[in-house]
Amino acid sequence: MRKMYMVKLCSRMNLKFKIFLTNWINLLGIFIAVYLSSAISELFISGDAIVGFVGGLFGIIFYGFLFWMGFISAMFLLDFILMNKNKEKLRLKLLIEWGVVSAPFIYWFIQYTQWVFLVAVITFLCTQIIRGQKILAMI
Repeated sequence: MRKMYMVKLCSRMNLKFKIFLTNWINLLGIFIAVYLSSAISELFISGDAIVGFVGGLFGIIFYGFLFWMGFISAMFLLDFILMNKNKEKLRLKLLIEWGVVSAPFIYWFIQYTQWVFLVAVITFLCTQIIRGQKILAMI
């Protein structure tokens, strides 16, 4: 009995780990979109291409370090809580995850009128849709 329980637990954890690994889609998509948005913004502000592209990269890495840590932690925590083998409510779960993780960035967009937050939120929604398709193929 105990052995059967351990096998089921390992199977569930293996699935959750595979679902965690699909987060690369969100991370890569948001990184690219936010980088391009920041680089283009810096390009228009400074008028220099090198300053725009290098400044955009430094902005994402150093200024956005807390953003990335909070974003990744929230995604993994919500994946652990919400995700399972149930295909029927996957889109709803991904939408809930998007709403919970995006809420602070929507607030910051309204509060500080920084377009980069809106770019991140919209990109996160698009990558969640792509990620949902990958998870459905996996389950």
